[in-house]
Amino acid sequence: MAISTTGQRPTIAAEAFLRALADHGIDYFFCNPGTDFAPIVEAFCRAKKTNAKVPKPVLIPHENLAVGMAHGAYLMTGKPQAVMVHTTVGTGNAINNLINLSRDRVPLILAAGRNPITEKGSFGTRNRPIHWAQEMFDQAGMVREMVKWDYELRMPDQTGDAVARAVEVAMAHPRGPVYLILPREPLAASLAEPIAPMKPRAQAALAHPDPKAIAMLADWIAAAERPLIRWSRIIRTTSACPRVIRCISAPNRAHSSPTPTW
Repeated sequence: MAISTTGQRPTIAAEAFLRALADHGIDYFFCNPGTDFAPIVEAFCRAKKTNAKVPKPVLIPHENLAVGMAHGAYLMTGKPQAVMVHTTVGTGNAINNLINLSRDRVPLILAAGRNPITEKGSFGTRNRPIHWAQEMFDQAGMVREMVKWDYELRMPDQTGDAVARAVEVAMAHPRGPVYLILPREPLAASLAEPIAPMKPRAQAALAHPDPKAIAMLADWIAAAERPLIRWSRIIRTTSACPRVIRCISAPNRAHSSPTPTW
């Protein structure tokens, strides 16, 4: 890595990655690290010295637990979450709970390192036998059916834009997880320009169901003597629950004393 004339090492892409997460409202960085995390560790060390804006690192002993904690954090805050794991093996360990997040429409950035791309000549080049053993032809193929979008960082200057796109896709309804692959060389590479604050992109408007279909459903419920209503995500994402209860308990219904079934 190049050293400036002042003796300070230039800003690296990992710093831009953490700053972009923080600028997009991500407060915690749940992680289970490996050899690909050296640039991330360096970025957190620099942030501590400079008081830079970054998420709070939370070291987790297992990847499934990290994803589960991110799930809970989203349910508590409604904000997108971030988890980073170690290359192929960390991704594999995270799959079980990633399926839960996909089913529950949780906007998670699941980031994973990748074994270094180069064998020599670059900062972050392969330097241990495990970097060949953990290589996969298609790392994202493990999770592609469970995420809304996957992308591999290729150039360090793309880092902020990659995070912005990841959050944009994850938060667009229906929400869900996305997958970012972060090879060690671009993550450790120097940036030509200083890190600037990022403004989150506008979120896509929430899709609405067909009003005619809603009116038909309302007629069916109103005509039912003992309606059975089954819901999952709606109860926490909208104010629909009290309204539905008032609707099915209204005194002017055909049935004199309707009993909701839960």
